[in-house]
Amino acid sequence: MTTFRPLSRRGRPDDRFDQPQPGLPGYLLHPIVQWLDAILWVDDPAEFSQVPNVDVLRDVQLVLRMQEPLDWSTGGYSARTSLIELMHRDREFALDVLDFFVQQVASLAYSDKLGETLTLGGSEWEVAPVGEAGRQLSKRVIGPVRESIEELRTYSERAHHHLSRAWERLVGRQPDPSTAYREAIRAIEVVAKPVVTPHDENATLGKVIRALRDKPEKWETVLDKSSPLQVADLADLIWRGQLDRHGTDEPSAPLNVSQEEADAAVHLAVPLVRLFVSGGIRSK
Repeated sequence: MTTFRPLSRRGRPDDRFDQPQPGLPGYLLHPIVQWLDAILWVDDPAEFSQVPNVDVLRDVQLVLRMQEPLDWSTGGYSARTSLIELMHRDREFALDVLDFFVQQVASLAYSDKLGETLTLGGSEWEVAPVGEAGRQLSKRVIGPVRESIEELRTYSERAHHHLSRAWERLVGRQPDPSTAYREAIRAIEVVAKPVVTPHDENATLGKVIRALRDKPEKWETVLDKSSPLQVADLADLIWRGQLDRHGTDEPSAPLNVSQEEADAAVHLAVPLVRLFVSGGIRSK
């Protein structure tokens, strides 16, 4: 479906149509509850009607560690009603509920239907692939990063695995910057070691960088005006930025990398990985 812009807003700035919408706007809540109800109600052959899916409602309460439990006074009926009421009152909680259903309950095809609804409503959230056969709520990202990661699968399954994991940890509902950063480095190591340190199975990115700097004449790059030293410098930006790689007793040292640092590392890792797997830098 092509992006629609109302006639009254054409040629005029309007954040509702110019920017991804944060949180869960009210206009999205009703269609999302409709999507949810297709799972929350199940057929009861004995009653020839639909009844609340008590097992799923119980799992929501347990998995989300709900401090305000669902209302079970009339069984599944009141539990379902209280869940929807909580989602109306707390939109962050509502997103957690959706993320749970996308990851643990809904089929891939049905999860993608939720993704279509979020896209149609201009949400900042989307239903994104996780690994080979999974989905999760992720921040919508404008640009070709995910596509570039998928293209790298052709060259290196292992590097693709590390970058995919880095991306999932970077843009998921519960970001994990340290893991995202670590996986970005691993992706580079996977493709750089066979080119730079082929006889050292335990080489780290740090060793790769030192080898490039010690004897840059051993390698060449496809770009006429570039050199192996520039590749080393680019890799060093990521390597030195991983501040939580080792433990330290320095009180001022951060315990974890920040979301912004992990974002920069992952976005730098993608072109570096492609450079190595495509022969952009190679042994002479």
